[in-house]
Amino acid sequence: MTASTTAKARILFVDDEPRILTTMRMLFRSQYEVFFAESGQKALDLLKVQAVDVIVSDQRMPGMTGIELLRTARDLNPNAMRILLTGYSDLNAIIGSINEGEIFRFVNKPWSNEDLSVTVARAVAAARTSAALSAATADNIGAPAGPQPGVLVLDDDPSVPTKVQSILGSDYRVFGATTMEEAVNLMERERIGVVLSDTRVQDHPVISLIGTLKQHHPELVSVILTDRADAGQAIELINQGQIYRFITKPIHDNQCKITVNSALKQHERLSQNPELHKRYEVEATTTPPPTATTGTGKFLDRIRSLRSWVKRA
Repeated sequence: MTASTTAKARILFVDDEPRILTTMRMLFRSQYEVFFAESGQKALDLLKVQAVDVIVSDQRMPGMTGIELLRTARDLNPNAMRILLTGYSDLNAIIGSINEGEIFRFVNKPWSNEDLSVTVARAVAAARTSAALSAATADNIGAPAGPQPGVLVLDDDPSVPTKVQSILGSDYRVFGATTMEEAVNLMERERIGVVLSDTRVQDHPVISLIGTLKQHHPELVSVILTDRADAGQAIELINQGQIYRFITKPIHDNQCKITVNSALKQHERLSQNPELHKRYEVEATTTPPPTATTGTGKFLDRIRSLRSWVKRA
């Protein structure tokens, strides 16, 4: 169920504070058809009878949190883009929204009205683009063309790829890298569908690498595997890298296998339906990934020129 692609875009704002909803009304009513709910339950009741393009929800609401709402809303209105208004302190909610709500963007409080307007406009464009695909077409994932997509494990600890390979079994192609340079070298040689990475490698944050990869190769799916999560970092990983899932160490076998299987399916879905890429659009990164042996400009060029496995019409 989705709003018509020819009608005015429909936005649902959910917040338990009436003054916030009043602000949203003033900001957006001239551009969009706007709907409002003062609780998660009222929002769900509305979604049962009204399709929308974008849902913008506060996280901290009595009775039902924003992530609980967006998790259920994904089933009721799967094509709607989901934006969560939150504070940096809501780490559990942020990780939960990555794993269960598939959030398009986090917007930190207090927000800039201009930035929020741009974010909503991008979400509308993504919703309208992906809505052009029927559910049957979007979910009809065929066999991958060429070699089976591999899983690249990027971690300081060289034992982690071996651990992941043992969990997944011999039917999966798992490659390991302990530096970002090694990771790009592998991606230049092998078809990689999923990147399973720690948040820092050789004391360098991976956000710029993940973000640049997603910007130029949106079919790649990233899963973060770490024992040092923080809320600000998780927000950046979504907004700049559109990571697919967040797993905390130590690795649990069943969770790892389920997550990687799901991520590989998502990779094939994005490879075979490039129209869906806009749903996972990222904020442009301004700093290329650091590397000890390669200039940053050259390194960025290598990422841009990685072979694309996207199925073209």
